[in-house]
Amino acid sequence: MNMSSTLLAAFVVTVSLATPLRSVELPPELPLWEKGSPDRTIRHDVEEQVRSHKAPPGSPSGLNRAFSSVSSPTYSIHRPRDPNGVGLVICPGGGFRDVWIDREGHDLAIWLKDHNVTSLVLKYRTRVNDGEDWTPPWPDYQRAVQADGRQAIRILRKQASDLGLQPNKIGICGFSAGGHLAISCSLYPEPKLPETEVSGMPDFAGLFYPGIPDEAGQTIESRTAPESATPGICPMFIVNARVDKLTPADRCIDFYAALLRGGVNAELHVFGKGSHGFGMGHGRGESAALWPTSFTAWLHDSKIIHN
Repeated sequence: MNMSSTLLAAFVVTVSLATPLRSVELPPELPLWEKGSPDRTIRHDVEEQVRSHKAPPGSPSGLNRAFSSVSSPTYSIHRPRDPNGVGLVICPGGGFRDVWIDREGHDLAIWLKDHNVTSLVLKYRTRVNDGEDWTPPWPDYQRAVQADGRQAIRILRKQASDLGLQPNKIGICGFSAGGHLAISCSLYPEPKLPETEVSGMPDFAGLFYPGIPDEAGQTIESRTAPESATPGICPMFIVNARVDKLTPADRCIDFYAALLRGGVNAELHVFGKGSHGFGMGHGRGESAALWPTSFTAWLHDSKIIHN
C-alpha cells in the first residue's frame, strides 16, 4: 500500500454522530489566500462538507468535526494573553480526504494557549474520490497542499509584531496526514519567492503519528551532506504509538535515525498504548496523554521557549 492509500485509510472509522455543546468559543475562520492560491489545481464539483462526531474524552473544544471537499482553505488563530514569542501552525489529520479540525487542531491549540504559545489551525485543501480515482493526481495535490502549509507559516511571520511573536520561532506541526504535510514543508525546498515575500520554511516541527514521505530518508541524507548548499533541517519532535498499524512506529524510528545521522536536533517518543489517532491522548493510555507536556518541555530544552 502506498503512502497516499495508507493515509486515506487512516480515518475510515466508525464513530458516533452525537454533537456535544461547545465548551469554548473558537476564533473565526479566515481565508488562507487573499487573492487565491497561486496553484489552483484543486476545484471540487461538490461543496465543502462537514460531519460532526462525538468529542473524545477530555476534549478542550467539546467538538469533533471532519471537513471534506475543501477547495477554499482557511485558518484560525488562537492568541494567548501573554504570548511567549512562539508561533505554531497546526495541520490536522484525515488522510488528505478529511480535516479533523477539532480533535487534531483546535484541541491542541487551546491547550497550547494556556502555555502561552500562539497557534494557527489550518484547514487545508483536500482530495476527492470521483468514483474511479482520487483527484487531483498525488503530485499536483502535494504541490498545492504544501503551498497551503507554507502560506500559513507566512501569515504568522507577517503578523509577528501584532501577535507578539518572534519571526525566527515559527513552527509547523501535524497529526497523521497533517504530519506528512509538516514534514514536507520542513524537508523540501521552498519555491523561489518574490523579494518582498517572507519565508514559508518552519523553524521547528512537531510530528504526531505522522505519515512519512517515502523519499524522506534520501532527502535528509542529501540536505545534511557536507557538500549540501541548502540550509540545515529544523529541529523535530516526533510521537507515535507502538501499536499504530496505519502510520507504523518503525517508519518513525527509521526517520528519526536518519535525522540523527544528519546531526538534526530531534526527539522521538514511542508509547506502548494509543494506537493510531490518539489525538491529545486522553483515555488512550497513561503515557500517551503526557505527550503535549513532553512537547512543550522539548520546546524549552531546544531554547525555542525560554524560561
